[in-house]
Amino acid sequence: MIRWMLTIVLAVALIAVGLWGYNQYLQNMEYRNYIENLYQKSFFELVGQIGDIDTKLSKLMVSGDQSQSMVLLAEVWRQADAAQVNLGQLPLGHLSLIKTSKFINQLADYCYYLTKKVGQDRTISLEEMDKLQKLRNNCAQLNEELKVLVDNLNSGGVKWGEIRQAKIKQELNEKAENLIEQQFIKIERTGIDYPTLIYDGPFSETLQQRKDIRIQGEAIDQKKAQEIAADFVGRARVGEVNDGPETTADIETWGVYIKPKDGNGTIFVSVSKKGGKVVNMISDGEIKSAKLSLEEAQDRAERFLAQKGYSSMIPTYSQKFDGTLVINFAYKQGDVIVYPDLIKVKVSLEDGSIVGFDARNYLIAHKERDIDPPKLSLEEARKLVNPNLKVKSEGLAIIPTESGGERLCYEFKGEYGGDNFIVYIDANNGKEVNILKIIDTGDGTLVI
Repeated sequence: MIRWMLTIVLAVALIAVGLWGYNQYLQNMEYRNYIENLYQKSFFELVGQIGDIDTKLSKLMVSGDQSQSMVLLAEVWRQADAAQVNLGQLPLGHLSLIKTSKFINQLADYCYYLTKKVGQDRTISLEEMDKLQKLRNNCAQLNEELKVLVDNLNSGGVKWGEIRQAKIKQELNEKAENLIEQQFIKIERTGIDYPTLIYDGPFSETLQQRKDIRIQGEAIDQKKAQEIAADFVGRARVGEVNDGPETTADIETWGVYIKPKDGNGTIFVSVSKKGGKVVNMISDGEIKSAKLSLEEAQDRAERFLAQKGYSSMIPTYSQKFDGTLVINFAYKQGDVIVYPDLIKVKVSLEDGSIVGFDARNYLIAHKERDIDPPKLSLEEARKLVNPNLKVKSEGLAIIPTESGGERLCYEFKGEYGGDNFIVYIDANNGKEVNILKIIDTGDGTLVI
């Protein structure tokens, strides 16, 4: 009797274990399919964006209208920025990927530089057209190589989810040389002397040269990064959390994918491996209509930063596009605006939710500074500003230098001939450091 009962118990246990194992298998397969779909989405969006860029650059080569050239350049710049985001979400760590990323960044930067130039009613020179042609040739090459990779993926030759696994990566070393790495490695730096640019607010481009990352704290693992990412997005908003790709750039990060409870898109969060700081966050959820005013959206962004512990941040410049408002915030220490400490926040104009966040510049540069009193008074500096500029506001600001240092200046904002400008005067020696032009686009402000 006891033996019979034991047999039944064991049989039930085996069935239970089998059912549990089958359920785990189904969940694992569902997760793998989910990750595979995310990678496929990022890759095919990248392919579409590169193809669109190639088309617009070819149109630019035959455009004879300055306003049309400006539209095409601006579209290439935005598409290249979006392509960079998708490229960064692919599970690749090859040196070739870094080179491709550099090429796309340079393409975006150069087109943005020319957009600003054309916007000032200056024509594109023959030398610059030659550089654009070289960029277009490289883009066409990248477009063709990506098509080869599309064919390999469509034929089942390789899956993104498998590449993500370290063991498979080792097995694919030689295959990667043909299927993936070979497609990217041909995109080398073109050798063009790209200009230094100002975008995402004044002076942010100079921080790309900074190497003295200031993030402090203990190292965290992927699990802790998931917890930090979920808290940052908001637990009430989080439906599902999964691992994302790591980065080994200037700030090493863990990647985290979050599926919102409302099922609208996917949120990607990168968390620094040291200190557990959220470096950036981006959502690809659909925004159907704009209901909030720009002032309401800015208020949401300010409250969000305060909730996340970023105090003394003031809005500087903003830009509206695709149903969102992107606002650049700078740190303010006392009465001095500190432009190196920049944070970018992207707000949905549909419901006021935060759909983008970038604190890379802030994490690189932020510290409490010992600011010595300026040698020049405000009155003395004001006398050095061209009298043609009708000054509307003035104050102290710290701006980064090309060499990676910082400079204390007086910032004079004013108007001349119907245009708005910012003039920077060194607060210690009185030299005119920089002049920026502010363009009101109707959707926000750009500084060039």
